[in-house]
Amino acid sequence: MKVFYLALTLCLIAVGNRRAEAQTPQSDLVGVVFDSTTLRPLPSATVFLEERASGVATDSLGRFSFVGLPGGAYTLTVRMIGYAQTRTRVTVDAGSRLEVRIALQVDAIDLNEIVTEAERPFSAASSATVRALDLRTRPTRSAQDLLQLTPGLITAQHAGGGKAEQIFLRGFDADHGTDVAIAVDGMPVNMVSHGHGQGYADLHFLLPDVVERIDVAKGPYDARYGNMSTAGAVAFTTRDHLNENQLRAGFGQFNTANVTALYQIPLPGTEHQGAYLAGQFNSTDGPVESPQGFQRFNIFGKVHTHLSENTRLALSVSGFSSAWNASGQIPARAVAQGLNRFGSLDDLEGGTTGRQDINLIYSADTGDASFTLQGYSSRYTFKLFSNFTYFLEDPVRGDMIEQTDDRRLYGLNGRYSRYHPLDAIPARTTMGGGFRGDDADVQLWKSPDRVRSAGLIDATVVERNLYLWVQEELFFADWIRLQLGLRGDYFTFDVDDHLDGTESGLPHASGFAQQAILSPKANLVVSPAPGLDLFANVGSSFHSNDARAIVQGQRVRELAKVYARDGLTDAQIDAQLANQQLDPGLRRVGTLPRAVGAELGLRAHLGSRAHIAAAAWVLDLENEFVYVGDGGFTELSGATRRHGLDLEARVAVTPWLTADADVNLARGRFVDEPAGEDAVPLAPRVTSTGGLTLTRPAGFEASLRYTRVGDRPANESGTVTAEGYSLVNLFLGYRLGRVRVTVALENVLDVAWNEAQFDTESRLRNEAGPVSELHFTPGNPRNVRVGLSYLF
Repeated sequence: MKVFYLALTLCLIAVGNRRAEAQTPQSDLVGVVFDSTTLRPLPSATVFLEERASGVATDSLGRFSFVGLPGGAYTLTVRMIGYAQTRTRVTVDAGSRLEVRIALQVDAIDLNEIVTEAERPFSAASSATVRALDLRTRPTRSAQDLLQLTPGLITAQHAGGGKAEQIFLRGFDADHGTDVAIAVDGMPVNMVSHGHGQGYADLHFLLPDVVERIDVAKGPYDARYGNMSTAGAVAFTTRDHLNENQLRAGFGQFNTANVTALYQIPLPGTEHQGAYLAGQFNSTDGPVESPQGFQRFNIFGKVHTHLSENTRLALSVSGFSSAWNASGQIPARAVAQGLNRFGSLDDLEGGTTGRQDINLIYSADTGDASFTLQGYSSRYTFKLFSNFTYFLEDPVRGDMIEQTDDRRLYGLNGRYSRYHPLDAIPARTTMGGGFRGDDADVQLWKSPDRVRSAGLIDATVVERNLYLWVQEELFFADWIRLQLGLRGDYFTFDVDDHLDGTESGLPHASGFAQQAILSPKANLVVSPAPGLDLFANVGSSFHSNDARAIVQGQRVRELAKVYARDGLTDAQIDAQLANQQLDPGLRRVGTLPRAVGAELGLRAHLGSRAHIAAAAWVLDLENEFVYVGDGGFTELSGATRRHGLDLEARVAVTPWLTADADVNLARGRFVDEPAGEDAVPLAPRVTSTGGLTLTRPAGFEASLRYTRVGDRPANESGTVTAEGYSLVNLFLGYRLGRVRVTVALENVLDVAWNEAQFDTESRLRNEAGPVSELHFTPGNPRNVRVGLSYLF
């Protein structure tokens, strides 16, 4: 709250200063950026107004605008990856509107230029876009690689390559997405009330080749992002046009192969419309003794057209399907007893999943105002076989379980933004709202050897989320900006539990519930000197829980009310609930926990070749009852506090060589637990990524990159440690005419490392009792991949 009061105080000071300028007539500077050769408008170019220390991005028609300017001389600097930078000097008469046209010439990538974010960020640790340079020069062969372009975000895979990645960010082991909101073209990736876990975010339907932009927002400070955005949000935007048609084939060790085709479909008319189709096939057996047999096929198509000078319509259709086997996690004691670390105790783990999407977006942009309306629909299926306890529950047949999810996802998003004066203060108001619906059938079975033996969970979930949000940006002066936001979310949960009333040993409940939450935000940016921004942020967000847990909580409160009316004491009520396998704690603890965070930071450009940023943050998350998808029950998760420091630096060493590094430090603890028992299991404490990137105009490119993850406790007491690791990867590429050859060497130092790690209680065959210790999935050893592309 101190940060919030500081923001208000500074704003009042700035208002007083601004009123003195209120009598000055205001002017507008608008324009278009286009390719000097093709005359095609250039979207997403950065236009920087040097005298105001502010920048904007060109829209889909290459247009930009600066409104509410005092008359005078200004310098426009325009940058775009692949084009030569331009500086244009203009003079705007007081009270007038000046229109300019700026042509960019194609040029080699100039690594001396640190690309300025188009829309200046409101957080030191967030970026309006992940740097276009990173997206262009760092190799990405999967959705996992795309996610890891986010500074401070680390992923881990532990189920044969087909399962959604485990995500670590800002002191969170976010499981498969519980605390990191992910979207593609405005369409949500996280699945609520999923058969495997809340927020399950399988991004494998996205082809890296079609991604043009990645928006990153760490922390709960942006009103656009709601459910799951406690640690942050990552939003992907796909291309409207392909730069080149391409056929690519890749091969590697472990029977790894992939084929990719991207084709821009010729359309008659103008550059204001386009269509393309992209497809990819991947397969691998992995480094494990039991071949994974992993195969995945993706296809993506997009068409867009401009209905008028100011309006645009885009339609995308995509689909993917995959299947795989997995060796699963293995316990450390089994390796000590002679099991190969790439071996397996149950190689019948694995699964299949698929997703088909259709996404329609209408947008209008007049420069001063913009409007977007989106409708989407998705069909999703999932089946997963897992066995991580081996013979703990069933010493004869084993503990394999089967989880399924069959759903339809659909929704509507709307957004309106407008620049306007607010009592002579330049301002921008952005309002948004929407609706998301999930209709899902989720099941959990005992399935030893993939043969169903008993149903544990069988439920139909109907979940709805309606939301409204507003953000007001106030530009008090060239050096001070304030953003205030408020978001409201309303949920309804309807569960038809087909096992309600049966004796399965697990809690069951059919019924409905509703919940609502308001999330305020405040962000302040002070720029005391050119190239230096200071940030103060405060805000709240949340993640919802599984609908089954919420409806069980509703059942518990309803039964407690009935029992109290019948004269039972609290102890008797708790006993009655426990007899029905319902946790009495659900009477007192919610399932829509609020996260409240604050952050102080800075971003600085040191000359033309260096860029640094730092952010110190803290985040509190309320206690909650969490639904455990692997077990079909709820368990209490206590309130936590996390704090940390994010550091990043980028330096252009020479015109063709850049160096970058991100270092992220975090600590998390349960606030109501005693010292020594308060560690947050698997929460990352030290992560770092970075490296060198080389790009030569002759067509040669290379990158040498490292990833470092430090040791972290695997349980609350820290008696089991998830072991840290350091990896080095090398990428080489050379283009000669229409042919491009690439070589990737993964794990250059051939480190034996654990990709995913857990403290799990398990029992091996013929063991007398259970053992709780470290279980892990081994990371890939050193391996080589080779790719050959034909571009036309």
